[in-house]
Amino acid sequence: MLTPLTKAPLGISMAVYKVVGRGFGERMARLGVFVGTTLTRLGDAVSVSPVKVRGPAGEAVLSGSWAAKMVVHLDDDRRLPLLECSPGETGHVEGIIGQDRVAESMAALGLRENDRITFVRRLPPMAYNALADGKSRVRLGEGMASKLLGQTPSGLVQFCGVGVGEEFTVTEILAGENARQTFESLGIRPGTRLVLQNVTAGQVMRLARHNPVVCATSDGLRLYFQEKDADRIMVAPRE
Repeated sequence: MLTPLTKAPLGISMAVYKVVGRGFGERMARLGVFVGTTLTRLGDAVSVSPVKVRGPAGEAVLSGSWAAKMVVHLDDDRRLPLLECSPGETGHVEGIIGQDRVAESMAALGLRENDRITFVRRLPPMAYNALADGKSRVRLGEGMASKLLGQTPSGLVQFCGVGVGEEFTVTEILAGENARQTFESLGIRPGTRLVLQNVTAGQVMRLARHNPVVCATSDGLRLYFQEKDADRIMVAPRE
């Protein structure tokens, strides 16, 4: 009986029957997930935090949810989600899970498949308090701040990389439609001017808040899917 991965039972080996979406399917195939692959759904819920990495374009900050979507093939031949890497470990980007927009956004930060990457460190959850267009105050978590790319007097940076009092003009929002709507509700869009006022401690996020679907392949690679992505993978019990 076919079922989307979101409805698959925990701990039961399931065979992939179909992956919906050409771009998504091609990226999953490069990670070894295609028709006939065995996936076992796990019941894990893990705490996540933003991470700092170094790629060909320099250092970049990824939200915890994005770190869960990037799979790295380390130099010691292990394959791990970036979320599970340790400081100093290096390798290349094996693949990126998720919608096309996720891969495009990571590319805007200089992180593409096959690029060399070094895991620098995990970052404590922080909240960025800013003034938007000189009138409204906004509060952004580290993950949201990392998804704003903009121009400052010193060059193009993510908002999480600006200094207090430094003017930042949004040039690109590196997020999907839901996050874009959240930014819109805060009055943040391309062209918005933000001035960072201060940075305070944020809250630890758990992937369970976002209803992740965590699976393991037959060779032990753990994959973290958003529900909308897991719904695109049809599976059936392995005979």
